[in-house]
Amino acid sequence: MVFPEFQGNENLKKSLNELETQNRVPHSIIIDGGNEETRSLIANHLAMWAVCESADEKPCGKCRSCTLSKANSHSDIHFAKGEGKTDIYGKNEMHWIIRDASIRPNIADRKVYILSECDRKLPIISQNTFLKTLEEPPQDVLFIMTCKTSKSLLETIRSRAVTFTLESELSFDEEYLEIAKEIALGIVSRSEMDLLKATYKLDERAKALGVLDLLILLLRDGLAVYLNGQAELDLKTAEQLCKKLTKQNYIELIKITENAQLDIAKNVGLKLVSTRLCAQYRRTLWQR
Repeated sequence: MVFPEFQGNENLKKSLNELETQNRVPHSIIIDGGNEETRSLIANHLAMWAVCESADEKPCGKCRSCTLSKANSHSDIHFAKGEGKTDIYGKNEMHWIIRDASIRPNIADRKVYILSECDRKLPIISQNTFLKTLEEPPQDVLFIMTCKTSKSLLETIRSRAVTFTLESELSFDEEYLEIAKEIALGIVSRSEMDLLKATYKLDERAKALGVLDLLILLLRDGLAVYLNGQAELDLKTAEQLCKKLTKQNYIELIKITENAQLDIAKNVGLKLVSTRLCAQYRRTLWQR
């Protein structure tokens, strides 16, 4: 498998090349991490590889299938379509994919289905609809799912796919970062109301996962500064946290936050998650 246009992510390239050499490329792939543009580029490149007609290195970029793939007009590559204002992959789309996947490819050796940004667009009900197909996939099909974090997907989905995580890039939603800072400072605030107000903003699954990812980075920054290291995301917040937190506090807070992410991935209600977070965060400070 060749990657002439992509710099970095050498571990991902090595893993894919090894799987191709061993003829063990899975039928379902999850691409997470990095940024949305890179995830999309990798997904499209894998799709082109899957339909390439070359007998040598793939994708060749020159054959009929590669040319059609570059133009997003290959009949065996399907990009899942969102529905409504929320742009989610709804029941109709998922049932269409399931039916279509059972039909043999038109011109290539495989059919490819790309479901992009599944943490925002693939709700639990659609994941459950999709699960049976992932458990018993047609022979000549490749499913590619992209998401910011695979933790947003059900464990049953993740266990039936191979996840490739792109190299971390400090690109983030500014709104999410501000909420993460509010939560971090709410943890050490004298007023419990500050923390309650901040965690109340975790009102959507993808948003909550994104905020908690950044909160973990802020806590790790605080721990780094506490140990005389350097902050990577926000030095000011790290310094404020260091005034109130010990090394053990940081370790416990990070663990609590990671467990909350797992709860969200398991579809635990967000109100329950935020309430539990407040209680556990405050308890950690009381036990100091």
